[in-house]
Amino acid sequence: MIKVIASDMDGTLLNEKHEISEESIASINKAGEAGITFVISTGREYSSVETLLKNNNIRCQCVLMNGAEYRDENGNIVETINIEKSTARKIIDIMKEAKLTARIFTNKGVYTIESKEEALKEVAYRTQSFDPNLTLEEAIELAKKQPYFIQLKYVKNIDEFFNSDIEVRKFVAFHKDIETINKMKKILGDIEGLAVSSSFIDNIEITDVRAQKGIILAKVAHKMGINKDEVLVLGDSFNDYSMFTEFTESVAMGNAIPEIKKIAKYITDTNANNGVAKAIYKVIEQQK
Repeated sequence: MIKVIASDMDGTLLNEKHEISEESIASINKAGEAGITFVISTGREYSSVETLLKNNNIRCQCVLMNGAEYRDENGNIVETINIEKSTARKIIDIMKEAKLTARIFTNKGVYTIESKEEALKEVAYRTQSFDPNLTLEEAIELAKKQPYFIQLKYVKNIDEFFNSDIEVRKFVAFHKDIETINKMKKILGDIEGLAVSSSFIDNIEITDVRAQKGIILAKVAHKMGINKDEVLVLGDSFNDYSMFTEFTESVAMGNAIPEIKKIAKYITDTNANNGVAKAIYKVIEQQK
């Protein structure tokens, strides 16, 4: 019997408009009524997830930053896994040499060591990733209004930054040059103790090797007294891979990458066609 359903957000729970559809909201509520715990499992930080949850009256547990943080229904931190500061500095040096602008996810917000201009460009690349039809100029104008840019904090002194009580959870970077992204994946992937993944073909996401969605979800499920075969996971991309290897009850989205579809137990509809809702309703129906 399924007791927990954990869903990725981008490309999975969120539709092509990057919204949670009414059908998906209704299915999450139905799952709750059936005694099933719903969990968001995303690469995003809590501030961007919290807004979506509040706007849609959803109260649930969250795997955040690809597994570097876990929060309960009230937003309280339950588990964290950070990147060692010495390793974080090494990542920054490598990215700086490659001229790749990254955002640094921490316990005190999202930072960058770059200038405001370079940071804006990176957020613009992210905006283009969500809407490839945009020109860079259009993406820059939209990026200026996004919380990802507006709320960004700037590191003025790198030594002071790392000598403080800051906790580094994750690095993320978008770039229009896929070759640069792939090169960085290989270089950073060779560093011991890191997990390197992506949500999109044009981005790179870096956490501690223990900070992966599947690993932290399995840890919390164990604490809850829930067996692995009582957890159903849904996803579409590389940063969901660990969920599909940790749990046997796995559902790939119709729009998922081939690598995820290959190891999934089931395949549902696309994120544009309420694939998550359809999977949830199927579970509820089977458990009546």
